[in-house]
Amino acid sequence: MLTIAIVCGAGIATSALIAEQVRDHLAARSREAHVVQATVMDLLSADFRADLVISTVDLPDALGIPQVSGMPLLLGTSPQVTYDDIDRLLARIDAAGTGSGDGR
Repeated sequence: MLTIAIVCGAGIATSALIAEQVRDHLAARSREAHVVQATVMDLLSADFRADLVISTVDLPDALGIPQVSGMPLLLGTSPQVTYDDIDRLLARIDAAGTGSGDGR
């Protein structure tokens, strides 16, 4: 199963709000994924694995994990842009067969 990490500065309230919206979006598309809340420090851990990161903070591309901005979901400004990015990246992961926590 794919793992989607929701990352904000502290990894608590903001990521919980976004995680719920992402779960609802995935459920509406009959899509299964493990949605987890994480901090930036979690991402830097050698043990951390995710296929996609949705973040409210800027992250380095060097993480090697596809990233989507979660700010439109948090602010309520064009959330469809984020949902479209999520769908596009998940389709790319599916096509490449690199899911199941194989991201960094």
